[in-house]
Amino acid sequence: MQAVRPDGRTERSRRTRDAVVGALLALHDDGDLTPTAQRVAARAGVALRTVYGHFSDMETLYAEAGERELARLFAVADVVPEDLPLEQRIEQFCRSRARVLEYLLPVMRATRLREPFSPQLLRNRHRYIASADAEVARVFAPELAHAYAGELLDALYLATGGPAWDALRGDRGLDPDRALAVMRRTVAALLIDGGAA
Repeated sequence: MQAVRPDGRTERSRRTRDAVVGALLALHDDGDLTPTAQRVAARAGVALRTVYGHFSDMETLYAEAGERELARLFAVADVVPEDLPLEQRIEQFCRSRARVLEYLLPVMRATRLREPFSPQLLRNRHRYIASADAEVARVFAPELAHAYAGELLDALYLATGGPAWDALRGDRGLDPDRALAVMRRTVAALLIDGGAA
């Protein structure tokens, strides 16, 4: 059977679309927290009309960028084995979460500025939170299997979520290693010292 060759126009269109999404994320990484469609187009090396030819508005661009960022997060994160002793799960979980949050920091800061005006960015954030909660629930299932599981899950989000990492890195001025140490100490206090184990 003869292999089907991709249509050249379709492939070019896909590459252009990917370049536009990549340009938005690259601008965030570079500290441009509120890039306009014009700056996205310039970064992607395309005309402004090309951006709007692929995305009807910035909301649809945010939707696709959110999907790509979520996929990249899964590639950066480690899968922590559930059968490790609690102390090892805490260590591996915190190291992985810190790496993911450090990677996400520019995007988190950028989207926070536009979230009040963008339903799509708010939906993206809720998806990230749900994904993070699912990871916590999987890794710490035995510790969450008690009457205060909801409170504990909320406390773990508070200790290991994006706002906490941003506060440690920005407000407190900690480098990533020191921020990781604070996260690790807090999670251990909740799961070991706090009596969850």
